[in-house]
Amino acid sequence: MSCETITRRNLPHWCVPCAIHFVTFRLAGSLPRDVIDGLKQRRRELLSKASAGVSASEHRQRAHKLLFAAYDDYLDSHRQIDWLLDPRIAALVRSSLYHLHGKKIVLWAYSIMPNHVHALFAPMLGAENERQALDDEIGENEDRGPLAGIMHSLKGYTAHQANKILGRSGAFWQHESYDHWIRDENELERVVDYISANAVKAQLAQRTTDWYWCSAHDRFLTDGDSTGWLNLPLPSDLAVQSKLE
Repeated sequence: MSCETITRRNLPHWCVPCAIHFVTFRLAGSLPRDVIDGLKQRRRELLSKASAGVSASEHRQRAHKLLFAAYDDYLDSHRQIDWLLDPRIAALVRSSLYHLHGKKIVLWAYSIMPNHVHALFAPMLGAENERQALDDEIGENEDRGPLAGIMHSLKGYTAHQANKILGRSGAFWQHESYDHWIRDENELERVVDYISANAVKAQLAQRTTDWYWCSAHDRFLTDGDSTGWLNLPLPSDLAVQSKLE
């Protein structure tokens, strides 16, 4: 799997064709400005403290995990804006993710929380005609690159339809999303487990399969498997890397 380095805003970004990506996108206004500033400050502090015997790359990844955990914990525990709790909106987002499967993405797992969505997918090769720039550092990025077309389609359609359902206007999704490409099979397993367990961690369900709006529930209804992986049919001529190399 080749990896091209791209520079944007003085940070390294990576183009990883056909990699599997963990993407988190949230409702507009779900993170207050002071919380975002606090996370950025924490990022600077973590990255400035080198760990003895640890490479710079491993140090960044550790900081990355700590800060994403803080980011997601805040969203789980502060749900003043919770439009995704409306079953009509959650169903809209789920059906849109399924609609993109086999057209622009291969969908592996997802969870729709009250104010944010986790999705694990691989862009199909047909979507690679747009430049991709993914930030391996900490925080949210503007939706650009090959993921941009996918996210623009998903967020644009669901925002328009959700606002109609709710009888409101204005921004529905935050413009930026959190994204991270998966390095190996162990990380892939951890991310699927994390996505599946999010509703339990947020005390929205007792078991992963109890939360209606996640891949663990969908898979359980299909064949009784509770691992959280979707097992969706794929076109026979699907041009996508289905295994990590």
